Amino acid sequence: MDVKAILKNFWVVVGFLSIVPTGRSTMLTPEDFGKFPAYYPAVGLLFGLDLFVVWYLAALVFPAQVAATLVVAMLIIDNRGFHVDGLADAADALLSHKSREQKLLIMKDSRQGTFGVLAIVLDVLLKVQLVAVVAPAAPWALILWPIWGRLAASVLAVRGVYVGAENGLGRWMVENSSFKELFWAALFTFAASLFGGGPALLAAAAAVVCGCALNWVWNKSLGGLTGDLLGATIELTEIFTLGFFYILL
Repeated sequence: MDVKAILKNFWVVVGFLSIVPTGRSTMLTPEDFGKFPAYYPAVGLLFGLDLFVVWYLAALVFPAQVAATLVVAMLIIDNRGFHVDGLADAADALLSHKSREQKLLIMKDSRQGTFGVLAIVLDVLLKVQLVAVVAPAAPWALILWPIWGRLAASVLAVRGVYVGAENGLGRWMVENSSFKELFWAALFTFAASLFGGGPALLAAAAAVVCGCALNWVWNKSLGGLTGDLLGATIELTEIFTLGFFYILL
């Protein structure tokens, strides 16, 4: 195992999926992008540690609802708003009742429609409410939460078929990834979730189920994946897994 190469790849993925500008000047091949899904949950760990610190500091001063709002805002900042943008584009397309080809064109439109705006509002509201009830009882769950969401994206990248017309990061990740990347992503997620006991392990398993279910939905609606749908999957899985974890608590 080449530890140096693993660390290099990890920091490149951090640069592509977060606000941290690491590795963005590194020259990569399409095959290199295919390794990215193995590192999604590890990037989620960095986000989770950030959220835990924000919650800990904010909860010293503010009530739970305000602290939870700051946590959700930080998560959006961490990933540069990529995922909520993908969720909004997915909502505009899938709820448009257009043909499959027209839905794909809607997803490429940079303008947000009514469904997209509503999707963002509901996404943020649900996350704030869930964080406000989960974090006071189990603040460590904030560390695992972004990991669970990104495992679903790993599932999607490995199992899905790319249908977007453009060449780029999304296509290369999906078309060049394999079950080896999913194995390492799942191993990392379940190993990290061990520290949270049974509820955390079940939430990690729920992320896999959510990823498979959304892969079916995207295939049924659009015939496959786009980069936006990877982001939408993370947003929806974060809501699903944190809600599932709250029920288990």
